[in-house]
Amino acid sequence: MQNETVDLIFSFTVAEADQARYEQTLAQQLAITQNEPHVLSYEVFCQAPGRYCQHERYANEAAIRLHMQNTAVPLAVWGEITTITHMTALGPLSDEFKQEFGMHNYLPYQAVAR
Repeated sequence: MQNETVDLIFSFTVAEADQARYEQTLAQQLAITQNEPHVLSYEVFCQAPGRYCQHERYANEAAIRLHMQNTAVPLAVWGEITTITHMTALGPLSDEFKQEFGMHNYLPYQAVAR
C-alpha cells in the first residue's frame, strides 16, 4: 500500500505592520484546523520577528484541498499579509496540483520511521 501522506514545508515573512493581523489570522486557522481529522500535523515555527517556517502534514492531497476550503477566509487574509520565501512538498501530488500551486515535490525514497 502506497503512503499518500503529504508534508508541506514553507518559509514566509510577515511585515511588522501586519504582525497583529497575522496573529489574528493564525488563531482563526488553528481553531478551524484543530477540528480537521485529515490534517495530521500543523506547526508554525518562528526564527526571528516576522520570519516563520510552517510544517503541515495531511493524510493525502484531497485533505490539503479540503483544509484550504475550510480555511478559505483566513487563508485569503494570510495570502495578503505574507510573502512565501520557500516551499517544499514531501509526498505524492498530482501534476494538476503542482501546476496550480507552482510547486515541486519529493517522493519517498528511503526511510526509517517509528
